[in-house]
Amino acid sequence: MNTLSDIIHFFEENLFMVEIVSTSNEEIDVNLGGGLPIPSLMLIEGEHGTGKSAVAAQFISGMLKSNMRVLCITENTVNDYIKKMKTITFNFSEAFLNNDLTLLSLHINGTSWSKEQALQLLPSINKYIKEQSEKFDCVVIDSLSFVTAYSDMDKVLDFITSCKYLVSSGMSVILTMHQNSMPQEVGLRLKAACDVYFSLKSSRIGDQAVKILNNIKMIGANSPPEASFAFNIDPVFGIKIIPISMSTV
Repeated sequence: MNTLSDIIHFFEENLFMVEIVSTSNEEIDVNLGGGLPIPSLMLIEGEHGTGKSAVAAQFISGMLKSNMRVLCITENTVNDYIKKMKTITFNFSEAFLNNDLTLLSLHINGTSWSKEQALQLLPSINKYIKEQSEKFDCVVIDSLSFVTAYSDMDKVLDFITSCKYLVSSGMSVILTMHQNSMPQEVGLRLKAACDVYFSLKSSRIGDQAVKILNNIKMIGANSPPEASFAFNIDPVFGIKIIPISMSTV
């Protein structure tokens, strides 16, 4: 059972019972057909500034409120990540202090990355997640583009295979990724392996700037989800759905 197609086949034959977990945002839950299907492999893709980290944080918030244990691997320092999320209403301080949320920073102060070190980043993360998998219900990598920048195709495919195994054992995996940040063949395989795939973009309706979430794939929703919806990120209210007809976007 060495190929990604073998893993997907194994996963499909050994499915965990999928549950729906609220994102802790009622408007988003409605647009997603009830909430997040758990366990699942989720991909949130978009260019810089389209809201990938905010959407991932919304999902983390919902999981924490459902008493799930979350590991978040971020390219920010731990302090910067917590501060950044507070600016958009997600206060993860208590969850972090209570060890419900574990933050692993890829930023090492005083270290200059060499290409040789960068090549080992994804395998090291992969090994860590496997070894610590019993401690967490979900792992979030924000962003996958950062950790795969120097990885070859085989290492990325090995990681995708590991993610599918984790999901088959009951863990959810959420990945954010910049568009076109990896070779097309690898990107297509990742998207095919995902149970949930959202594509984000920025748009403008008249004089209003909005972000668009396109729901490309979502397996396990309670009811048919919306194909797309517009939103903004408010520093007071967090993610707010914008009632705009998607035919005009």
